[in-house]
Amino acid sequence: MLFEQPISNLSFWQWLRMDQENKRLLWISAITILIQFIVFKAFYPLPNFMPPDSFYYLDAAYHNQTINFWAIGYSKFLRLFSSFTNSDLVLVIGQYLILEVSLLYFLFSVRYLTAPKIWTFRILLGISILNPLLTHISNFISSDGLFTALSLCWFTQLLFILYKPSLRLLLSHSLVLLLAFMVRYNAIYYPFISIGCILLAHMSQKIKWVGITALTLLLGGFIGRTQYEYYKMTGTVQYSAFGGWQLAANALYGYAHARPDATESIPPKFRTLHSIVNHHMDSLNKLFFIFRPDLDIGVYYLWDGKSPLKVYLAKHRPNDTLTPYFNRWAAVAPLYASYGRYIIFHHPRTFLKYFVWSNFVKYYVPPAGFMEDYNGGEDVVAPIASTWFGWKDNKIYNNFGNKKIRIAKAFPLILAMSNFIFVISFIGFTGLGGFKKCSVQSRRILFLTLIVWGSNMIFSVLSAPIELRYQLFPMVLTCTILFLLLSFIVSESRAGNADQKMDHGNDQNKTPSIQII
Repeated sequence: MLFEQPISNLSFWQWLRMDQENKRLLWISAITILIQFIVFKAFYPLPNFMPPDSFYYLDAAYHNQTINFWAIGYSKFLRLFSSFTNSDLVLVIGQYLILEVSLLYFLFSVRYLTAPKIWTFRILLGISILNPLLTHISNFISSDGLFTALSLCWFTQLLFILYKPSLRLLLSHSLVLLLAFMVRYNAIYYPFISIGCILLAHMSQKIKWVGITALTLLLGGFIGRTQYEYYKMTGTVQYSAFGGWQLAANALYGYAHARPDATESIPPKFRTLHSIVNHHMDSLNKLFFIFRPDLDIGVYYLWDGKSPLKVYLAKHRPNDTLTPYFNRWAAVAPLYASYGRYIIFHHPRTFLKYFVWSNFVKYYVPPAGFMEDYNGGEDVVAPIASTWFGWKDNKIYNNFGNKKIRIAKAFPLILAMSNFIFVISFIGFTGLGGFKKCSVQSRRILFLTLIVWGSNMIFSVLSAPIELRYQLFPMVLTCTILFLLLSFIVSESRAGNADQKMDHGNDQNKTPSIQII
């Protein structure tokens, strides 16, 4: 039965090479992945862009910047790739293969550690590698695909740390964690889970502390370098300027529905900004409800030119025409972070109702967002894209003749159903005594999945408006474990039915014969 088979005596890599089923599945997977990509590129010969995110990434790579609007890791990845070629096709192929190989590494590791039934794994493998979101996310000039791949590697390494840790594994895990940390701010909670797994792993205290020290030094060095670069450019010590802007924007979605605070009642350092915010909220309240630009949580307070955060930025240093825009944008981020915390603390009810709850609904049914449109619906890209890839012009096209990516519209509902069934299945698994029947290693995998799944949900809901592309890693993780849970539940149900039939048959055999006198 699922979760009860012993783990192979071979190491993972030996088992992967020597098991005939693995060889067959890997060959089929490789051929499927290749065909899928060729078909996809026949319809989308050029990469996809997310205005303005993609162009910020390219600009940072072009100027070899150390900090930018977004986490700098993906721009460094683009810079590294350009050392070999500036071909957009090769870049997309590279992103696609990195993501698919990471997915296979995760799936076959789960098979190695839990030994699901053959057809359960075959179906899971087929659904996973044929997921159309993988090709679409790999075709974006964006960090989403790379971050998903790194997250899958990070989680898979955690499984092996809990199973059979080694110093080599801990050091490579520290490196993967650093890369994920550089690529996306969402990895901010990853180190806490990693350290927890290392502390729980069965190995000597010396190796544990070497691993934790390596992890801490790598992340600390990167954070320190980033803060130093911000200090040189803005005179402020911070790790993520975008985080300050995002926190203030999130707070304003709640404050927009609260009773306004008088400007003179708040700390002096916030008063100029708060006066602009109050004036803006007063203007919005005069609009008919459905015409409010902040009706749905998104990017309005973050990027719209009429947002009070943008207005304050323009008025902050109106005569400063020499300082680059990014420097001015980043310089106000610490103030925005403090102001956002102040507003949330003084208006927690409206923040929970209008931002947290609304974002929780989005987590359950994440909107397609940028994934719904090819190049944001535009026919041209910013000049930096044509410069970077060496194109003759900045026009972009696809062979669908339609800017809509219709397949993406189906996945919000699919993800909503998956999350719901995942929760129900976990409850059913527990009710059937699954945790008592499975091995210690399997219990660790399930608990780790719950921790990562829950941590991702909490962080996603609290940090920023949710989109489908942010949820690709938890979607893969959830669907994989869901298959294993459903397989266990089906097996238990069949076993229960078989026992009932056997008992019924025994009862019939025990029926006393009637004696006729």
